[in-house]
Amino acid sequence: MKPLIVPAIIAKSQNELEKMLQRVIGKVERVQLDIMDGDFVPNKSLDFDFEIPYDFEYEAHLMVKHPFKWIDKIVNKVDIITVHVESIKDIEKVIDYVTKEGRKINLALIPETKYPTVIDYMGIIDGILVMTVDPGSYCINKEFNLKTLQKIRQLREIDSTISIEVDGCMNPENARLTKNAGANIFTSGSYIFKSENVDRALKELKDAIS
Repeated sequence: MKPLIVPAIIAKSQNELEKMLQRVIGKVERVQLDIMDGDFVPNKSLDFDFEIPYDFEYEAHLMVKHPFKWIDKIVNKVDIITVHVESIKDIEKVIDYVTKEGRKINLALIPETKYPTVIDYMGIIDGILVMTVDPGSYCINKEFNLKTLQKIRQLREIDSTISIEVDGCMNPENARLTKNAGANIFTSGSYIFKSENVDRALKELKDAIS
């Protein structure tokens, strides 16, 4: 599986979204849009009717309490929809709904959620996102959760081909650790967008997983 670096965007306005996208045009294939409702997580992001102005593969990471409502709003704007298992009662219903709309579906796990939660669905989803910190903000006053490495290893042992994405305090060191555990997609927000030099930050991340 080809390793992939994915910038994660937290934005409060269309203008902020576009400025962040402009910083990575021509430098990455995929962008993750962090959608937060202020309920499932304390912060809000992209909780408005945003427009997609540039040609990336877009993944929507839904950190929301009522995912169906948000799926309806964004399903025609994005390519991949990532839903937290902690936010839904009927996981299979969400998977079926998204796939029937012709979109890829990933299931996300916060650090405390055990890996068996998704085992029954690994044959019918496109990927798993393992949060390596608590979701809801960029990596400020947070620490990478080393215990999540074992979760990644366990998931990879079960399925050698499924996409395993990691998200949370993803600097070069942590990208290397998670790659060695079995991850193949590395989502990074603060390390890229808080950097004065986006090109250098992306290169450092790519070098770490090469």
